[in-house]
Amino acid sequence: MKMIETKRLVLKNYAADEKENLISLLTDKRVMKHVDRGVFSREKAEALWIKLIEKSYPQGIRTIWAVFAKDDSRYIGHAAIRPRPTKKEDWEISYMLKTEEWGKGFATEIARRLIDYGFEDLNLTEVVATIDDDNFGSIKVVEKTGMSFSHYEYDDDGRFSVYSIKAETHQRT
Repeated sequence: MKMIETKRLVLKNYAADEKENLISLLTDKRVMKHVDRGVFSREKAEALWIKLIEKSYPQGIRTIWAVFAKDDSRYIGHAAIRPRPTKKEDWEISYMLKTEEWGKGFATEIARRLIDYGFEDLNLTEVVATIDDDNFGSIKVVEKTGMSFSHYEYDDDGRFSVYSIKAETHQRT
């Protein structure tokens, strides 16, 4: 099981008994407002859980983590770095936090660690983040990590921004 850490957090692959942690995020309207196609139904969330536990992890995909606080082991949220579904050559960071954990700097801490992981462990030359144009919180987070606006892209839901950082300009945090 791949585990990575930050000053305050531990990111580890989900264990079988942590299903409800992920499902609670995926079915929370506030958490999912700017994620993919929005809030998941319970059935869709459970299907994603099964895919993660029964397919992704067994196939060696270990860059999807549950996030826990070091001080009390509480579940904070979810983090991943993986190829974008529509552009496999682009590796994208993503994170979702329980609403009660918003505003504590955890998203920035996670994003920085995912970028470091991408460059140091995966030997990537660039890391990206895709963000809805009106998701000002996430824009602020990725800008704090050193990412900068790259370009706009469009999907069925409209325009979104792509932010990126290249290995040669990245400074380890």
